[in-house]
Amino acid sequence: MSTLYLHIGTPKTGTSAIQKFLPLNKELLEEQGYCYPDFGYRYPGIGIYRNAHFLVYRLKKELCESEEELEARRKAEDERFIEGLDKIKELSEIYPNIVMSDENIWNGYVKRKDFWATLKKELTDRGIDLKVIVYLRRQDLVLESYWSQQVRETMQISFQEYVNSNEYSFFKLNYYKRLQSIAKIVGKENIIVRAYEKQQFEGNGKTLISDFLKVLGLELDERYVSADIIVNTSLHGKYLEIKRILNQIDCFSTKMNWISKYLRVAQDEYEAKNGSLKCEYMSYDERVSFMEKYNEENSSVAREFMGRKDGKLFRDKIHKGDGSAESYSAEEMVLICGRILELQNEDNLSKIERMNDKLNAMEARLERMKISLEYAKRPLYRKIGGKIYYTIFPKKKQEKQ
Repeated sequence: MSTLYLHIGTPKTGTSAIQKFLPLNKELLEEQGYCYPDFGYRYPGIGIYRNAHFLVYRLKKELCESEEELEARRKAEDERFIEGLDKIKELSEIYPNIVMSDENIWNGYVKRKDFWATLKKELTDRGIDLKVIVYLRRQDLVLESYWSQQVRETMQISFQEYVNSNEYSFFKLNYYKRLQSIAKIVGKENIIVRAYEKQQFEGNGKTLISDFLKVLGLELDERYVSADIIVNTSLHGKYLEIKRILNQIDCFSTKMNWISKYLRVAQDEYEAKNGSLKCEYMSYDERVSFMEKYNEENSSVAREFMGRKDGKLFRDKIHKGDGSAESYSAEEMVLICGRILELQNEDNLSKIERMNDKLNAMEARLERMKISLEYAKRPLYRKIGGKIYYTIFPKKKQEKQ
């Protein structure tokens, strides 16, 4: 049987890097019997390399004007689900291994009724084996990463307010419970669980990419292109805090706006001079207390899904630091804002200079057009005579030029 390796996330575990790496190395992977297909399906706000998104996509009810439209769209989604599986069947006749990825499956499969049972049956009927790949990140770090992402977009609340509001509950941080529900259908032996920690990555290079390739039964070497891809550069620390505060102003409350651009430049400058920012949004005690809620389940994941007798899912120790969460002085924040204004001013001066260059070029072109117009006004015989003269005496034309 051919094997479908279905990478389901979880979110905030470098999924974008994996999804960019695989298409870049399409030909090399196919030579080795692995296909990362592009089915041609596109969805608003979803990266084109998330080739498994069609499996769980569900149009939101509020985007339809009527129940009839919703029913028709849902029917089309179900047809695409089967159509995509038929394409996988066709590919399985060429490639022994097919790889698909979408991080939304971890949280979003519940949107499709009996998702795992249906998928398992449809694949089995087509003679395809299913292997599920999932990366797990320490829960406190997932929380920080997702809050950071939301602040880069529109969120205004502080990290502590975010934790207390329980807005992160949809993230399904109870890993063991979710894995158990999937294992009941696909079989525990068909779920490949990996820890998203640098010290636990395997393969040549000990990176996320080398680890993922090792899961597939491949080894990272010099033939692969762009093994280390930084996809989602982010703001953090005091630079993120400035964005959070400014989100109260409408023109700044989007992910891609001019203030975000300058904040990234200022942050890069700071890190180039002082080293990477180490941000602690939780105090040591808060972090330990938060993780205690998941310790037992994490231990069960390690034992039952990874075969670890010591019951350790994550090996990175919680950093003690100075024991307090991060805080910023008014002076730090004002200096950053000052640098942003300076960068904006430099940008404006550069734009003015470019505009002046364009204006000078246009003026020169206008002058040439005036000369051409004057020439066009000459009597016809002078034009003809000039052409005859320069045809007989070509060197004169060169001398004139």
